[in-house]
Amino acid sequence: MKTTLKASLLVFALMVFYQSANAQTRGGFGIKGGMNYNSNGQYFKDAEAIWGDPKNNLGYHLGIFGKINAGPVYLRPEINYTNLKSEINLVQLETQRLDAPILVGLNLFGPLVSVFAGPSFHYYLEDELRDFDYEKFNAGYQFGVGLSLGNIGLDLRYERVLNGQTVNIDNVVTGDGDFKFQQVMLGISFKF
Repeated sequence: MKTTLKASLLVFALMVFYQSANAQTRGGFGIKGGMNYNSNGQYFKDAEAIWGDPKNNLGYHLGIFGKINAGPVYLRPEINYTNLKSEINLVQLETQRLDAPILVGLNLFGPLVSVFAGPSFHYYLEDELRDFDYEKFNAGYQFGVGLSLGNIGLDLRYERVLNGQTVNIDNVVTGDGDFKFQQVMLGISFKF
């Protein structure tokens, strides 16, 4: 009796795992959101400030994504609204932009864990770091690791822009005023 119960539980657990894995191997689309921590290219220089008050540069992102599977490899284009916070010389500045990363991923351990990387294209809606006359388009790259539990996914990413922005020197007294956005992003997604 105990052997039958154990075998039944094992079969049930395998079926649930298979169904969860199968849900992630199919393509589709979904919604996503999460938090991001921006550093303007100064993570290591500002490590003490990060530990002192981590909320200063904490922002968020919201968006939609698609997923196209080709065996263990997948393509995941996204469109996100991203809100970045920057504290420079005790002044809180905000940047709002639309991001369009195009990520190529590789499923490891089935679809449970994946790694991904790809270019990210940015359109700046508003940037308090710079004067009104600035280049609205920029590009960068992202890479990270994801965890899939059925239709719910978690991911941790690093992003950096390729071209620095020259900021308003009135807002920045440190350095030459040339910064590159870089951020760590923690996100959750739901695939329909």
